[in-house]
Amino acid sequence: MKKKVLFLGASGRIGRNFVNDYWNQRFDKKYELILGSRNPGKIKDKRFKTRKVDILDISELKKAFKGIDAVLNLAANANQNAAFSDLVKPNIYGIYNVLEAAKQAKVKRVITASSIHAVKGYREGKIIEESDAPKPENLYGATKAFAEALCYVYSKKFGLSCLAIRIGAYVSDDLRQKVCFERHNYDYVISQRDMAQLFHKAIIAPEKVKYGVLSGISNNKKKRLALNCTKKLVGYKPKDDAYALCDSVKKHSIR
Repeated sequence: MKKKVLFLGASGRIGRNFVNDYWNQRFDKKYELILGSRNPGKIKDKRFKTRKVDILDISELKKAFKGIDAVLNLAANANQNAAFSDLVKPNIYGIYNVLEAAKQAKVKRVITASSIHAVKGYREGKIIEESDAPKPENLYGATKAFAEALCYVYSKKFGLSCLAIRIGAYVSDDLRQKVCFERHNYDYVISQRDMAQLFHKAIIAPEKVKYGVLSGISNNKKKRLALNCTKKLVGYKPKDDAYALCDSVKKHSIR
């Protein structure tokens, strides 16, 4: 029987693309992907089963997590400039509720989104290791640092497998040209297919993998985040180099 994976935050840009990459068999379907939503009736994509989920309602989360093997959690306020009052519920209470409900429902693994913003306080030029402590530069990054810490608590104290992905600058296929011309540095860019692969590898990683901070970037010529531990822990094999991709885009584009 395939394991069941509940996906929270599937309506965002990263989420929508992962759902499509999963359905289009960019990799083997070793699990069933179920979409969680506060309004499942409004989900127009009928390819997937849905469950009602509100990350601020722990009782509802426990019901939604029944029979679930793993949770992929992208539900959050992703506004880097948001006030703390707008971040505290989705990004602080939200991740606590997800992990606590997962523990109580006996979910085996939670994969949650951290961010490059959790470590942006390091000096320019330093390659940040997965084991390096958070150094956020803004309140959003601080909430992601909290998520990493809470992930460790639930792994160490309660035995829940918990992986936090420091997601870099995500570039979907449809926005590649725009990003390549507007950015000047690609050292923490992650392509759509590499992001999808990293989610997939985190989901199927062996049960013995109990905790890890993963680097969410492509195999870029210059790297802001180190990838050695991520590759070793979950078998991540990024296919893209953002510098090479953007060189190709610029070469074949007329602006």
